[in-house]
Amino acid sequence: MPRSRVPVGPSSLIVEIARLIRRDFGQRAEHLNLTQSQWRALYQISHRPGINQAKLAEKLEVHPVSVTQVVDRLVKAGWVVRVPDPMDRRAVQLQLTDACVPLLEEMDRISIETRETVLAGLDETQRKDLEDVLRHVRANLRQAFGADESDD
Repeated sequence: MPRSRVPVGPSSLIVEIARLIRRDFGQRAEHLNLTQSQWRALYQISHRPGINQAKLAEKLEVHPVSVTQVVDRLVKAGWVVRVPDPMDRRAVQLQLTDACVPLLEEMDRISIETRETVLAGLDETQRKDLEDVLRHVRANLRQAFGADESDD
């Protein structure tokens, strides 16, 4: 069977680590009865209040129709509201509701647990060095794509 001649390297490791981190968080968050798409959307909206659905789709790497369905469910649950965009009558901004606060607090608690699992065995210097290296890699990719810091 044909195989790639490119050895597993940093990019493959980063992709695999990201998948495992999402899996760890997802297992810890099962009691929240949220899909991965829902908790990832809530995370993005919490860090980018006012994000529009097109940008959210980009951040989640899904089709805009899929985001509409996820947001519809979050609105129905009372955790997200669509607010008219004052700069574009056709667009809406996504905001979290106060009803979402307990959910976000639980997601934050789970995130901390996942982070500690990920970084177990690393001292503070190693953790800082890892973060510095990852920020540098991210900056390289942003520069290659012409992205700026607002694309966090």
